[in-house]
Amino acid sequence: MLIWLKSKGADINSKIEIRPSTRQGSGYGVFVKDAVEADELLFTIPRSACITLDQALQDEVCGKTFQKIIDQAGPGGITVAMAGFMAKEWLLTPTTDNKRTQDTSFGPYLRTLPWTRGVNNQEHILFWSNQEIEMSLKGSMCYSEATALREEVNLAIRVLNGIVKPPIEAQRRKERGDEEKEEEAEQNSGFSWPWQTKSTEDTTTTTILEGLPEAVKGAFVCLLTRAFEDGEGDAEKLVPMLDMMQHSEDPSISHVMRKSDGSVQVRARKALEGGEELFNQYRSELEESMPYHRFFTRYGFVPGVEEDMMNLLQDKSSIFFAQTAEV
Repeated sequence: MLIWLKSKGADINSKIEIRPSTRQGSGYGVFVKDAVEADELLFTIPRSACITLDQALQDEVCGKTFQKIIDQAGPGGITVAMAGFMAKEWLLTPTTDNKRTQDTSFGPYLRTLPWTRGVNNQEHILFWSNQEIEMSLKGSMCYSEATALREEVNLAIRVLNGIVKPPIEAQRRKERGDEEKEEEAEQNSGFSWPWQTKSTEDTTTTTILEGLPEAVKGAFVCLLTRAFEDGEGDAEKLVPMLDMMQHSEDPSISHVMRKSDGSVQVRARKALEGGEELFNQYRSELEESMPYHRFFTRYGFVPGVEEDMMNLLQDKSSIFFAQTAEV
C-alpha cells in the first residue's frame, strides 16, 4: 500500500513502516523504525487518496443517484452513499483468484480493509449471525443499538442493490465477453426505493446482487471503525494508513486536515524511540456519550480489555449488562 500511496502523491517519512501490531488481538499497525522528534512530520495523505463523500458523488455511474439518497434520507444518507461507493469499488476490485486486469482507483487500499469477519482481527457485530446476536447480546445495554444498526444496514443493502447492481453486472458481462444484454441492462438501470418496486416479478432490483450484502456490511464496518470527520458538514472520510493505527487514550500522534488542499498531516505528539508503535485516539474513553458497551458496538472492541468479548458477554459482565443493586 505504501507504493500506491506514494503514487497518489503521499509524503511518507522514511522512518515509517507497517507490520503486525503489538496489541493483543489486533491486526496490523504503524511503527517508526528509527527515533523521531516531537512534532516531526510522519506522513501527509493527499485528499485524492482518501475515500470521501466527494468521491462517491463524483462517481460517473452512480454519483447522481447517491445524491438522491442524501436528498431523501438527510445526513444518514451520507453513510449509505459512501458505503455504496465503497461496495461498488470493492466488488470491481481484482483479487488473486479472478481474471480481472483493470484495477479500481482505490484497489490497493481497499484490499487492506476488513471486509469480512476476522480480517485484521475485526469482530464487529455487523458480521455476527442473528443467532449470535440473540444469544450473546439479548438483555445487554448494547442490544437495541446493535439490532437497530443491523436493520439500517439491511435496508441500505436493498436500496444500494438497485443502484450498484446494474453497473457491476455490466462490468462482469464485459469481463466474460458477453455483451448481448448490455442494451437491456441499460434500460433497467433506473433507481427506485425498495417500497417503490412495482412488481415482485421485476427481478432487476429485487434479486440481490451476489456478494453485495457482504460488501455493504464490510463498508459499514470500515466507516464505523475507521472514518474521520471530514470538516465539511456531517461527512466523514477514510484516510489510508492513519486508519491502521490502534487506539490509545494516550495517543502518540496528532493529525490535522489542511484547509488549503484537504490533505491530512500526521505528526508525532512526542519524541519516540525506534521500534515504537504509533497510536491514535479514536474517541476519548472518558466521554459520557461513549460508555464501553457503546465503544464495543461502534468499534468492535472495549479499550484496555484483552479478555475475549464472548467470555465477558457469557459471564454477564458489567461492561455490557446493567447490574441490579443488592438490597
